[in-house]
Amino acid sequence: MTQRNTECLSSLGRGAVAVWLLVIAICSGGCVLRPQLVSDRSAMVGELPSRWTGGGHIPRASVTGWLDDFGSSRMRALVKEAVDNNYDLSATLSRVEQAKERARIAGADQFPTVDGSIQTSRSQNLRGAAFQTVTANNFNFSMDLAWEVDLWGRIRNLKQAELDRLTAEAAAYEASRLSLAATVAKTTLQIVESKLQIALSRRTLSSLRTNLQILDSKLEAGDADDRTALEISLSRADVARAESNLLAEQRQLDASKRTLETLLGKYPSGDVDALSVLPQIRREVPAGLPSELLLRRPDLLAAEARVDAAYKDLAASRKALLPSIRITGGIGTSTTDEFGDLFDIQNMVWNIGAGLTQPVFRAGRLKAEIRLDEKERNELASTYAETALTAFREVETALAAEAYLKGQVNALSRATSESRRAEELSLRDYETGIVDIITLLESQRRAFDSESQLLSQQLELLTNRIDLYLALGGDFDHVPVDKEPVAQASARSTSTP
Repeated sequence: MTQRNTECLSSLGRGAVAVWLLVIAICSGGCVLRPQLVSDRSAMVGELPSRWTGGGHIPRASVTGWLDDFGSSRMRALVKEAVDNNYDLSATLSRVEQAKERARIAGADQFPTVDGSIQTSRSQNLRGAAFQTVTANNFNFSMDLAWEVDLWGRIRNLKQAELDRLTAEAAAYEASRLSLAATVAKTTLQIVESKLQIALSRRTLSSLRTNLQILDSKLEAGDADDRTALEISLSRADVARAESNLLAEQRQLDASKRTLETLLGKYPSGDVDALSVLPQIRREVPAGLPSELLLRRPDLLAAEARVDAAYKDLAASRKALLPSIRITGGIGTSTTDEFGDLFDIQNMVWNIGAGLTQPVFRAGRLKAEIRLDEKERNELASTYAETALTAFREVETALAAEAYLKGQVNALSRATSESRRAEELSLRDYETGIVDIITLLESQRRAFDSESQLLSQQLELLTNRIDLYLALGGDFDHVPVDKEPVAQASARSTSTP
């Protein structure tokens, strides 16, 4: 018996040594499976410039602080109202809250689960040779515990991935907020431009109708010559075109008002009150604008966070190949007497155990999941690189367009002044009989076209400035700072823009 026990202990000792060697090998493998994260994201998009190359002089702003550059309290009030009431922005904030709860769910797997249950039953049986009826009660109480030990950090990787997705959703909320502010500002400017175009169309239409009345009076007085019929037809055609332009501008104004009301979270009745004149930009764009400002752009931060999450998911998939250790236990009582006996410690029973599980055969599922996560990581990395390049392109384009649009506005201002002067001269010469009605109509058309194009270019200059703020992710005065804790993302929904 002693020799047999010695052999058993010797065999057990060799088994323990083998188990420990297996554990050491697995730990070494865990080190090999740890992914090497790429932190130098400039390698994705190439060498980045330290200064913008497009444009020479340019504007300022920050998230919604750039509204100060337009000097319009009404525009700021409209943006604030939209941020408070817009349904799309509210939906985006809800996605942030959803991501926060998913992160909590992922983090809960790091802790044990404990379940309690109470079961009661009453039964009636026939017992004995006489088949006597016996009624019995059965009361059971139990507490069960289960815990997967996060030996390799797989669960921690999954939690960190969800936290990165929470960061991405918080950044997406900021991007939506900035985009909403820009859209409201642009729509407000479009309303003002439409009003000015309508006023211009009405003045032009009034002049054309006056010309037509002069021709009709000339015809009724019998002073018509061979060209009067042609002049009347041309004048009527210009009046009809002016009426069409006026209706088109009125339709555009109505659509812009309804769009703005929708952005404000209101019913699109077309009654919103915006601005009366186009605002002036109060500040020029600083020269030598640092490209680091782009690092605060929300959609770029969101893309970066998604890449980080993909790396964490990949790490977790690789660690799924390793063994897992699960601890289980339970404690409970059972009685067939009184319910109160459930809490008698004399009736308590318990158990505890641990198990190690090593995946052996999954038909290639685990390795396929690793390859899938690798492909998703590569996709998100490429998306991040494309987002970065797009951001640089948008900023460079807006900076370059600033100078071009200013030149166009200056040229059209001169053209408008000369066209108005030519219109006045042609009207005077027509009244004295020096020029015919065709010359007058042509001068009026040119004056209208020049002034209309000037209004359009002034609007485009203002909207291009907004595009620049949007491309930079804010104004030019606030340098990038460390990421704000994502837990504060929802608190900003009620902040003043």
